[in-house]
Amino acid sequence: MAVVAGVDGISGGRSASPGPQAMEAERRSVQRGRSERGRKVRKRIGAHRCGVSCQASGALMAPRVLLRVLLAALLVTAWASVARAQAVPFDDPYAVPRAPRAPTLPELTHLEIEGTLETTAGAIFLPQGGGLGGLEHAYIQRLSVEVPLGLRRWYVGAGYEVAGGNNGTGFAVVGGNLALDGRTVWATTTGLAFGGGLSLMFPTASYDPNGPASQVALAAATLRPWDVSYFVPDSYGVRPYIDVRALDGPFVIQFRQGLDLTVSSLLLSDRRLYATAGLYVGYQLGPHVATGLEVFEAYAIDLPAVRDGNRESLVVSPNIRLGLPWVQPAISVFTNLGPPISAPWVQRDTSVFEVPGKTATVWGFRFAFTVVYDPTSVVMVKGR
Repeated sequence: MAVVAGVDGISGGRSASPGPQAMEAERRSVQRGRSERGRKVRKRIGAHRCGVSCQASGALMAPRVLLRVLLAALLVTAWASVARAQAVPFDDPYAVPRAPRAPTLPELTHLEIEGTLETTAGAIFLPQGGGLGGLEHAYIQRLSVEVPLGLRRWYVGAGYEVAGGNNGTGFAVVGGNLALDGRTVWATTTGLAFGGGLSLMFPTASYDPNGPASQVALAAATLRPWDVSYFVPDSYGVRPYIDVRALDGPFVIQFRQGLDLTVSSLLLSDRRLYATAGLYVGYQLGPHVATGLEVFEAYAIDLPAVRDGNRESLVVSPNIRLGLPWVQPAISVFTNLGPPISAPWVQRDTSVFEVPGKTATVWGFRFAFTVVYDPTSVVMVKGR
């Protein structure tokens, strides 16, 4: 028993070598620890890498998002501007204050398409003398159209006149020349307007200048001396002119100065040069009523057969006009100051209206009916 106890004491004092199972368990434990530590390290590395890549991608995404926001803001701003432009009417710099319109001179800055039918009727009283005397009647019908182009900067139009009267044997009708017109204008919102234009005359007036029809043409030109070129037979013509107009409250003053040059299509040496001028002073009496005075002058510059005392013809014409929706009727009365035009203005013989030392008297009336149409407006009122 003593020996056995000694042996156990000695073996218990030494460390016994582990068995195979213990060694395998320890190996697995070490591997498991290493694996856990590796996963932690990889996790920390992955987190670090993710942080770096996320920061980089965030740095790249920020400009893209900002660019998209800016584009969206620009689109919204553009859409709002277009919406405001559609909601607010166009600010037309030529929308000058409304002013009384002359019955005969053109409205310089009108927006609408205009057509005018103007009737002139009058009488020429011939004083007794030299076997002449009596009363001569005449009638003129004028049709004109004018269309604005380019926001009221440019205008194109046409005009034609026809005359009727006694040709010595009865009533006769004589057609005038056709005029095609183009003009431009510069204007301010304060009412000042300045411009000019050119009319081309075509020889649609064809009659014998020494025949009975010439008496009708001469009578018509006597009533409207500023339109004498319309009744020069078989002639081409050119009419350059300038326009000026000023507004001051209800007052308006308008002036046109031009030259008329005609050349016969049958005889090139038959050339005539006239100077014409028209002046209008108007006042707005009410929203749709205006009154004024027109003065017209014609002067024969190059007409060798015309005497110096008969080179000028002056007509004065007080008038009143209504500015109604779609139409603008006007009525005028007129008379001459000084001698009327003489026969060589449109004929080639001695004047039957010129009596040495005496003056013939011209008087009559004009009725103008102007129709205005604005294709861009459903309801249009052109009150002055």
